[in-house]
Amino acid sequence: MTYPLVILLLGIGSFVLSLLVNYFLLHYSGKRFAKDAPVNSTRWETKQKPVMGGISFFIGFMVSLIAYFLFTDTPIDNKLQICSIIACISLAFVLGLYDDLHNASVVAKFCFQFLIAIILLICGIYIKCFPITWLNYIITVLWVVGLINSLNMLDNMDGVTAMTSVAIIGGMLILSHLYGQISILDTFLMLGIACAVVGFLFFNFHPSKMYMGDIGSLTLGCTLAIFSMLYLWNPDAYFQNSGQNQWFYSLKMLLCVILLFIIPLSDTLTVFIKRISKGRSPFVGDKGHTTHHLVYAGFPQRWVCVLYACITIIGTALAAYILSANNLLSCIIGCCYCILIFGTLFGISLTHIDKE
Repeated sequence: MTYPLVILLLGIGSFVLSLLVNYFLLHYSGKRFAKDAPVNSTRWETKQKPVMGGISFFIGFMVSLIAYFLFTDTPIDNKLQICSIIACISLAFVLGLYDDLHNASVVAKFCFQFLIAIILLICGIYIKCFPITWLNYIITVLWVVGLINSLNMLDNMDGVTAMTSVAIIGGMLILSHLYGQISILDTFLMLGIACAVVGFLFFNFHPSKMYMGDIGSLTLGCTLAIFSMLYLWNPDAYFQNSGQNQWFYSLKMLLCVILLFIIPLSDTLTVFIKRISKGRSPFVGDKGHTTHHLVYAGFPQRWVCVLYACITIIGTALAAYILSANNLLSCIIGCCYCILIFGTLFGISLTHIDKE
């Protein structure tokens, strides 16, 4: 079976399986997997709905692994790396499942997230962007823990986290195939999860019938953290040693990361700044996210997720331009776009009072 055909069948299979799994969870899981949003939740709606949509993401991940071993004969170059990826995404899945069923404490969540970051560091998956090793380690831990929580916080309105994540994964796949080298296995894993998320969107697009829950947002956050480190953060993934300044390459790759992750970064930074400025804990939820303020300002709730996906797609196009142009002008344009998006979203969030 040819490689393009396997990719096509994997995408279709993951998508269809996601539809079936989520249909089953919606209609046959009863109230066991349904949950009311807490009073102080960041979620826009409080109606009781099933919160196990994220199970389909993990199933898509496992289906991708099985498809790789069944339909390809390409050996795995770094077995320790793939074992760490499986272990960390599984840990995120288990943490999310426990949290949805039993409401894990904040301390327990952070401990699990730090454990995931440490496992990745030990197994060689970490940010190697800067020439200072200890700085890379610190940024890696902050990135893994921060992004997992950022995706979790972004899951506050129908379709937002799902559609934004699909756009980010699609952007990473495009950039890694155009400007670097990506393994067949990693292609399978990203594609399988992305197609599973698309299948879930049929049930999560406004008005949603179910939520992904923490099981979904934590799994997606861990997945995006891992593959962004493998294919975005590290300049060697795109460039051979050309003798040019490594700091310039590092800052350019950092800009590409920000361009693809501009939505979760802008949303998290906005709510942190506003909550801290009011003397409140940044980890106590409210309805003051950028998504909420867009609706307060009159933007249709149904299209918030589409807007965020479009912003991410434009960011991907600019990242591709930066990688191909390889000059200062392209970086300036990318920086202006990031400032424009964050400034606009933050500015809109200042025009309305946050609702508890």
